[in-house]
Amino acid sequence: MILYDKILIGIVVGGALFLYILAGVAVRVISNKWRAVYCVPVLAGMLLLAMCDFEISMLGAYLGAVILLAGFIKDSVKVRRRACVAAAVLGLVTIPVCMMNKGYRCVNYVQDFKDGVASMKDHYILAEHKGVDLDALYETYLPMFEEANRNHDEVQNYIAWASFTAEFHDGHIGFLPNEEETMQAAYERVCGNDYGLALMTLEDGRTVAVNVEENDFFREAGIHNGTVITSWDGYNIAEVAKETLAYHMFAYPLADKDNEDFCRDLFAAGVGGDSVKITYLDDSNVEKELVLPKLGNYYERLKDTLEIINQGVETGHMMWAEIDEETVCLRIKLMMYDSETSKTENYGSMQAEIRAKAEEYKAAGKKHLILDLRGNGGGSGQMVKALASLFAPKGEYYYCTDGLWDDKSECYLKDATGHYVPGKEHYFRGENIWDGPVTILVNSSSISAADHLTKVMQGMENVTIMGFTEPNGSGQGVGSCLLESGELSFSGSLLLDRNGDIFVDSGVDRESTNDIDVQIPFDENAVRVLFDEGGDYVLQKCMEYRNIVANSACYGIIDSTTEN
Repeated sequence: MILYDKILIGIVVGGALFLYILAGVAVRVISNKWRAVYCVPVLAGMLLLAMCDFEISMLGAYLGAVILLAGFIKDSVKVRRRACVAAAVLGLVTIPVCMMNKGYRCVNYVQDFKDGVASMKDHYILAEHKGVDLDALYETYLPMFEEANRNHDEVQNYIAWASFTAEFHDGHIGFLPNEEETMQAAYERVCGNDYGLALMTLEDGRTVAVNVEENDFFREAGIHNGTVITSWDGYNIAEVAKETLAYHMFAYPLADKDNEDFCRDLFAAGVGGDSVKITYLDDSNVEKELVLPKLGNYYERLKDTLEIINQGVETGHMMWAEIDEETVCLRIKLMMYDSETSKTENYGSMQAEIRAKAEEYKAAGKKHLILDLRGNGGGSGQMVKALASLFAPKGEYYYCTDGLWDDKSECYLKDATGHYVPGKEHYFRGENIWDGPVTILVNSSSISAADHLTKVMQGMENVTIMGFTEPNGSGQGVGSCLLESGELSFSGSLLLDRNGDIFVDSGVDRESTNDIDVQIPFDENAVRVLFDEGGDYVLQKCMEYRNIVANSACYGIIDSTTEN
């Protein structure tokens, strides 16, 4: 129960007790001030009601406050005391009514959805670029919000929002509920059952078991990390995955289609009832069938699998790690440095610290630098410029262009052809403080400002960008709308490239303008290193690539047959 409702119930019940005693005094001592006291509960109730809105579950307390007015109207001890007893009973009954009513102070999820869509119509800048029809999506997803509203189900409301925002394929669109536990409950609800393994697609198209439970059941069946799974409950695994809500909430929102396809089959492994029948190839390449019993909820295994695949170098944010005698890594988990630079957007102190560290490592014989952006959640564009300027070769470099904002119409201007009008251009100057090869590691969770750094350093002669996948592919500035049930964020601040096109973000084709130089294949070796040995396969292949090509500017796909 919220504080205001507790206060009102306290006023009604406590006031009823006090006024019950006062009833005799008010008759013996005739005075309007004693009669006026009976108005206090209803006046207090009106004040509290103005601050927290009407709630049907509180009707008993509201009526109790009104009933006490009988003492003001009628100079009768009997009437006043009966009114006090009735008010106290109504106030006390209100407590269990509120606590047992699932709809107590429940948000109107349908109205929240309407308000969120209305805000996006006014401020979302990529609808046309992505070919999104907000009105059509509103009609499609309204029934999900209506169901959540009928059931007073905050978890279903989050699932509805996650499903709706996934349609935009924009990493900057998302819904954050008021309670973090709501997200956890939603993921557990949609991810299905755990059958002791997860699934991933190898570069050659085969689906294999990963993160397999270590038990006698799987050992006797010959199923282990890397075992090829050919069907799930008799169905094609890719098709099973695409039909799941989990796929729609986790993979479908990814801006770039390649990133979505990379993790697609992972979501099939939660589909089934108390058991599920799989078809697999044993180590002799003989196809077999096996019924897997349900072990629990799949969400924890799914989350653990993604964390293993998307891992970064194990050190703190903006901390350095020595990889070998010639290589050092700077781990960048966010495009934020400290509270002071976040306020001032002046990254001079950060640059000074990085310069000093770089000189220290170069003096110690380090030749190769890794910037690990895996899982980088984004942040400040000014930090992007500060980092890029440190490591870029000397010279001036283009960053991006602001869209031209019109204060009168409160929107970004378009020309006669319907294209956005460019505004201020942003540049930075390279210092080349490392004076050697720089490798940037990314994955599909490298988003926003991490997308920016990848974009601006892509193609520089001293830089190689590597990963299982490209970065997320979402580069616009973020706006938000505060709703009753949470906060809706979306791309609301326009950034363009030098041609006047949208900066980074994918359009209808689901292909962002970000790319990588070296794609690390997710193959049998990756499965072995990640899930059997507990190693960092991306980092291993990065080091292998460095040893093979040394300071070469050669780009392409690494030959994954090389032993690690």
